[in-house]
Amino acid sequence: MAVTAKQRRVYDFIRRYVESNQEPPTMAEIGRQFQMSSSASVHGILAALEREGLIRRIPNVSRGIELVEQSSAPNEENEIPLLGIVAAGQPIEAILNHNTVPVPKDMQGRGRTFALRVRGDSMIEENIQDGDIIIVASQSTADNGQVVVALIDGNYATVKKFYREPDFIRLEPANPQYKPIFVKTPERIQIQGVVRGLIRKYDHSVSV
Repeated sequence: MAVTAKQRRVYDFIRRYVESNQEPPTMAEIGRQFQMSSSASVHGILAALEREGLIRRIPNVSRGIELVEQSSAPNEENEIPLLGIVAAGQPIEAILNHNTVPVPKDMQGRGRTFALRVRGDSMIEENIQDGDIIIVASQSTADNGQVVVALIDGNYATVKKFYREPDFIRLEPANPQYKPIFVKTPERIQIQGVVRGLIRKYDHSVSV
């Protein structure tokens, strides 16, 4: 694992804290333990631990640190959050829940990963069908042509191919029956993540 000695000490502290208190420490508690006055310093170490797959962070939660179980088994599955429904069609209101779904470790990458159930058929030419569960790597940027989960106006979630044009952002379906979504004000769109793969429940197969 490519972690520094200090990052390892912080990880060991988090693990011991969870064992003793049945909950993770806050960033302030980590900062006090290691005499780091800047929250940015704590954030940087936690970001490194998350990239290495040692922890998982939950945004906007005071004690939003989860330890990731370590194993050398190559085909082991881990539980990741199933956060709700995303539309492959017209945007639908974002629906959040707190279920989980098991996925192979090689689909998770090193950062935060979550799952969404697809509703609609606008992405069928990308092999994303109604009822599939997509595995999403959490990130706020995307390259042209990547399949993303985007939040429009903070309320409406959709899965589409992302293209940044000179005068607008285009969210392109992968089904000729649907029209692209054009957004001239970039601030209206928040990229939630990039699709890494999917799980199709009817035959228990995994595709990437």
